[in-house]
Amino acid sequence: MNTESLKITGIAGSLRKDSYNRVVLKHLAQERPDSVDFSIYDLKHIPLFNGDLEENGDPEAVVVFKEAIEEADGLLIVTPEYSHGVPGMLKNALDWAASVTNENVLENKPAFVLGASPAMTGTAFAQVQVKQTLAAAGALVMQQPEVYVGQVSNKIEDGKITDEKTKQALDQSLRAFIKWVQKMNK
Repeated sequence: MNTESLKITGIAGSLRKDSYNRVVLKHLAQERPDSVDFSIYDLKHIPLFNGDLEENGDPEAVVVFKEAIEEADGLLIVTPEYSHGVPGMLKNALDWAASVTNENVLENKPAFVLGASPAMTGTAFAQVQVKQTLAAAGALVMQQPEVYVGQVSNKIEDGKITDEKTKQALDQSLRAFIKWVQKMNK
């Protein structure tokens, strides 16, 4: 697989420094092929979406966020699930990224969504909502494989994934996403 100069931007849908989803994202970044540039973007500085702010141009934190997405060949989102849905701060960030007033950087961007949760069902409900938002913005959302890391608290120790089946599923999904990005960027 030729992955020369491929760039992926990853975001965790949680603000927690040691969130399970951030651990999953870091695992994916570490397991990427050497030829793939994988950067992690932290959403903590993104302000609440406000059309009044948007009218005068995107706030600086949003400009930086949009540049990170725009410069990437693909966007990988690892989301938790809050009350059977997408975390508000992740939805907020995607609303900024999809803004048609200043620029929708999600249009035609290959994207992949997965997530981890202590619940048995993983993040199935949240992933559907994130995929719906991405599709509405015109992103090219990879539908398969679907990765729902359920009971994640039993699969992580000291900030590392310890469950071999989970590692294997994550590594396979990353390889599938790299192929998806290459196919969509031809």
